[in-house]
Amino acid sequence: MSAPRRAAVIGHPVAHSRSPALFARFAAASGIALAYDAVDVLPEELEATLARWRGDPAFVGCNVTLPHKERALALADRAEPAARACGAANVLTRDGGALVAGNTDVAGIEAALAKYGVALRGARVAILGAGGAARAVAEAARRSGAAIITIAARDASRAAALAADFGAGACTLGAVPVADVYVNATPAGMQGQPQISLLPNDAPAGAAAFDLVYVPEETVFLRDARARGLRTVPGTAMFLAQAAATFEKWFGIAPPLRMMTTR
Repeated sequence: MSAPRRAAVIGHPVAHSRSPALFARFAAASGIALAYDAVDVLPEELEATLARWRGDPAFVGCNVTLPHKERALALADRAEPAARACGAANVLTRDGGALVAGNTDVAGIEAALAKYGVALRGARVAILGAGGAARAVAEAARRSGAAIITIAARDASRAAALAADFGAGACTLGAVPVADVYVNATPAGMQGQPQISLLPNDAPAGAAAFDLVYVPEETVFLRDARARGLRTVPGTAMFLAQAAATFEKWFGIAPPLRMMTTR
């Protein structure tokens, strides 16, 4: 029996990630020997960590979560169009001795919204957050034909910088305009993070609220939105879709549909 291939999810923090269990199921169902770990990497350790993996022939790639998505793109040897378009990478793939940056978050966002019947075309989209995940949402909104995209962050300068890349508006979290779709692209509500909802007080009933956080599955943001009559899209839908796309990218095999669960 051949030695297992190696892969990982990297972030800080990363202990909450369900990627190791999910990829273990994907690999077992596909007959692939894979050792997949969650690796907590401090920002100052990222470059050295990737350098080690770049030279490991057993290493197939890694998923990238906060706060490393933008830096991972900068450190990669090459970048696929989706990663270049949104300025962030959620997956690195080893190709020979090179690391190739990709982004399956954008497709995962589109798949999640489609599953729950939420259209971005012609919509007013408010993105809460200005990091790598927010970049993927902005790219999904742009290429889907959203009418208005607004980036909201505590730091107005960060919001403005991201907005400039996508022809979007920018504001602070306290000045979010009324929208048709609200997306939480911050860690707020994540396990181990502040349990708060960033949904604006004037979010109208009937609008959609999409939380990229998937642990816990039922977040404060989603509960708040549902109680106020908004349609909700859980982060699990996006997590599963981007993970399946990553697995297919690495191994050329689409995971069986029965594996598409976080448990």
